[in-house]
Amino acid sequence: MNRPYPALMLACLLYAVSAHAELIEERSQGQVSFISGGIGEDERAALKKVRTDYNLGLLFSTRGSGEYLSDVTVRISDGNGAIVLDTVSEGPMLFAKLKPGRYQVSAEHAGQALRKPVTVDVKHRSPLSFTWSNP
Repeated sequence: MNRPYPALMLACLLYAVSAHAELIEERSQGQVSFISGGIGEDERAALKKVRTDYNLGLLFSTRGSGEYLSDVTVRISDGNGAIVLDTVSEGPMLFAKLKPGRYQVSAEHAGQALRKPVTVDVKHRSPLSFTWSNP
């Protein structure tokens, strides 16, 4: 009796692994690499697995309900005021690899901009949460 099941199971496993890897895609702007997403449990799990590879972690949510937000415009400026990252987050989480130093992070949602300073280094992850009031 021919058993196609092991080959079928292997094909399904390889598809699942490749689909999981495609959930998040690292992008770059200049010398900054970053990923964003977190819509749905699969994306959140994929992001949490790689978050230690990035020294800046951003989380976007609504005050009170704790509802996560996407489509947040993010601008990160270095200590000289030069913009090193200007993007729109594809989900409630954004992780970036920055050179060690001091930065100003601006996050804008529904016309309301929030700004926070942050110092990053290569050994520790700097988490920042941005929380907006309901419009």
